[in-house]
Amino acid sequence: MSGSMRAISTALSTSQRGGLLRATKASKEVKRTSSRTGGGRRAPSHEVSGTRYEMMKQILYQEEPRQLPQLSSEDVERHMTIMRAQKIHHMTASAARRAERQRKFDSMKNAYEALAALDQRLFDGACKKEANVTFPRQMRVPTETPPTKIWDYLTK
Repeated sequence: MSGSMRAISTALSTSQRGGLLRATKASKEVKRTSSRTGGGRRAPSHEVSGTRYEMMKQILYQEEPRQLPQLSSEDVERHMTIMRAQKIHHMTASAARRAERQRKFDSMKNAYEALAALDQRLFDGACKKEANVTFPRQMRVPTETPPTKIWDYLTK
């Protein structure tokens, strides 16, 4: 066992050490068999190395489940008060956004009614949908680079 493997294995439980050693042995077996195939390139060993890396990730990055701190009755009451205040704040903000949307919709509806009463032709033109609308592709995005097609001053 190498020095780094020995350092890692001292901090691990018995079952974790066994899994790591099995993964290491399997990886060495794959390297030995793939070097016998000849040629310069080795055959990819996704299965064994994948499980080996998964095992290493589990060992290195596995976190113990966090224990929630025990709260006193005052702390629980304080927490519940803060949660209720946050919920009330979200509800009032949502109601304000909903009222703003309704105000904008009513304003748009009044503008349509005024346009219809003023001139039916303009109202029909405002409500008409174009057949081939390709809004995002037709819109030219503003850039700081010069256009590819230069203005032709000779065209009248």
